[in-house]
Amino acid sequence: MDDDVFISVEGLHKSFSSQRVLRGVDLSIARGESMVVIGGSGSGKSVLIKHVIGLLDPDEGQVRVEGQAVGELNRTGLSDLRRRMGMLFQYAALFDSMNVGENVAFALRQHTKMKDAEIKDRVEEVLTWVGLEGLEEKWPAELSGGMKKRVGLARAIALGPEIMLYDEPTTGLDPILADQINDLIIDLNERLHVTSISITHDMVSAYKIADRIAMLYRGKIEEIGTPEQIQGSSNPVIQQFIHGRAEGPITGR
Repeated sequence: MDDDVFISVEGLHKSFSSQRVLRGVDLSIARGESMVVIGGSGSGKSVLIKHVIGLLDPDEGQVRVEGQAVGELNRTGLSDLRRRMGMLFQYAALFDSMNVGENVAFALRQHTKMKDAEIKDRVEEVLTWVGLEGLEEKWPAELSGGMKKRVGLARAIALGPEIMLYDEPTTGLDPILADQINDLIIDLNERLHVTSISITHDMVSAYKIADRIAMLYRGKIEEIGTPEQIQGSSNPVIQQFIHGRAEGPITGR
């Protein structure tokens, strides 16, 4: 494995019954890189990220983190790997029965031996990072969509992850709130020196937060490059998707 490669996806195949979703995905991500995977609905973006975190086993191929095959880890090894990861889910996935502070503290209570006072300090710290200081007693039902995303981010970074996974981080947000989340992702990536993988169909977000962009199409990586390279691509599949055109090879029109 290349010394610069931190996460590698190697010939990944995955089917559900007769539906082939991933058909040989290859992707290498350097330590500290912000990789954005784009693609249409149903293209397999979420399936890909679930393999990275070990929620799905591949039919063929493998995902490796620092050379270790995720699919070969036992329960303890997989648990250790997941503690090195933080994930922002598409709709934040907060626990409705817990207030903001309890949501952010959840992983700290589950996976550390920190004392209550230490947990309280850590919760305050990460909430301050996402601009929600002093809101520990609020309930998810009292929060706007953007605030829920911020709480989800705070919870994801509470353990100090090396890897961040973002599942459609700007879905459901207006353009201003979406841009605020983009800025937060950039700030946290730099602050925590994490390696991140984001999946999205929001090209404004992709261009802003990515070091490189990879397009998933028909179960494989169609093209990969910097935001500038993707924007200037001569590939008609790329051009149709990034410009949101109804006519082109993706739709066969």
